[in-house]
Amino acid sequence: MIKNLKALFFGLLVALVLCEIVLRIYNPFTNFTKHGKLVLPANQQTVFDNQWIKQLDAKIAYSRNALGFRGPMPTDSISKLNSIITVGGSTTECRFLSDSTTWPFLLGEELKDSIPDVWVNNAGIDGHSSFGHLLLMKEYIIQLKPKYVVLLTGVNDVETEKPEQFDLMNENKLQYSSVKAFFKSLLNKTEIGATVFQLYNIRSAYKKGLIHKDIDFTTLKDTSYTPVYIQETIARQKNYLSGYQSRLQEIVTLCKANHIQPILLTQPSLYGAFKDSASGVQMDLKFHESNPGKNNLLQEQVLEEYNNVVRSFSNQATVIDLAKQMPKNTVYYYDFIHFNKQGAAKVAEIIESQITQMKLIGTD
Repeated sequence: MIKNLKALFFGLLVALVLCEIVLRIYNPFTNFTKHGKLVLPANQQTVFDNQWIKQLDAKIAYSRNALGFRGPMPTDSISKLNSIITVGGSTTECRFLSDSTTWPFLLGEELKDSIPDVWVNNAGIDGHSSFGHLLLMKEYIIQLKPKYVVLLTGVNDVETEKPEQFDLMNENKLQYSSVKAFFKSLLNKTEIGATVFQLYNIRSAYKKGLIHKDIDFTTLKDTSYTPVYIQETIARQKNYLSGYQSRLQEIVTLCKANHIQPILLTQPSLYGAFKDSASGVQMDLKFHESNPGKNNLLQEQVLEEYNNVVRSFSNQATVIDLAKQMPKNTVYYYDFIHFNKQGAAKVAEIIESQITQMKLIGTD
């Protein structure tokens, strides 16, 4: 039995070593965490088949340039251009839209007509909350010295207090506070561990309803909650809102200290009480199984708490209330929060209009 256990242990060790080697050569998951640090995959170009979101293109062209962002490389020094970098999660990255149909790319195209030497790049990372945005700002963006940063934040921060993964990325060292923390920090220094964390994040996103999934809104069932439950759910957000505000404050302060102008966007969605003109569905009480504990109306009330935090920065930075200006219509979304091609074009149109009206860019 002892010999068999030794053989089993040795076999598992060899398998893990081989798996680590293979993942370091090729990892099928787009992993932005590598050996305990945030690493943007650069010079990537691929076309993948879309077989699960019907209203999107069957072939999706996805690329990242030498900076690790989506979009064209700058034609001159970034500090000399009217340079804009967009920061956010999946609703900014637009992973399931081809490069030329994402809202940051379309925003750049629309601004070319009125602003000279404009350059827009998309630094969105699917799944990132403000923890990740802050890390991205510190490790990448302030070194590039763009003139403007556009931040679309909120939905990934809902009920998010202190993601352990981002703590580990911030401190690229072993943690000794507990046995659990030690093994997590040790795992995070390996490709296997980073992949495990990636899968865990996907699972967490699924539980929050933040996955990319084609939704037939006409088949959704209604569900309602007691007034007490609704009040308790909204009140619970106070446990997270102060931390969210602090992180946004740090980002805004960091931008200003580095002569970068921050432009904050509120998070639009299909949450809320309205009748969808495209499908005829009354959305108020609609409930999707990936959003446990919240129907459409309650989801909007919760998200508005986070949007109000963004609006509170209007005396420190430019705030574009995209949540109020983006039409609530399923013609623009393939699920409750992610834009389809028409939605991305509408977002770009709204932001360009606000930038032009307020003369935000190119007026120095």
